[in-house]
Amino acid sequence: MISAQSIRKGIIIKFDGIEVDKATVLKASESWKESHEILFKKLLKQGGTFKINGVLVEVKPVEKTFTSRGETDGGIQQVDPLARF
Repeated sequence: MISAQSIRKGIIIKFDGIEVDKATVLKASESWKESHEILFKKLLKQGGTFKINGVLVEVKPVEKTFTSRGETDGGIQQVDPLARF
C-alpha cells in the first residue's frame, strides 16, 4: 500500500483523465500488486503514464527550475523600459 507521505504537494495524479486527490489514490493502491506500487513510486518522481487493473494512471510531478548555481530560479525580473540607467 502507498503511504500518504509518498504523495507530495503539487503532484497531479489522474485516473482515466480525471484528476484525483490523495485519499482516492490511497484507497485504489490497496488493490495494487507490489510491482504496481514500485512503478507508481518511481513515476511520482519522474512522471509518466501506465495502466493498473484497466485504469489509465497519469502522474505529473512538480517541475523545478534551477539556475547554474543550483538555486531555484526566481523568474524574469521586470525592468521599467522608460528608466534611465
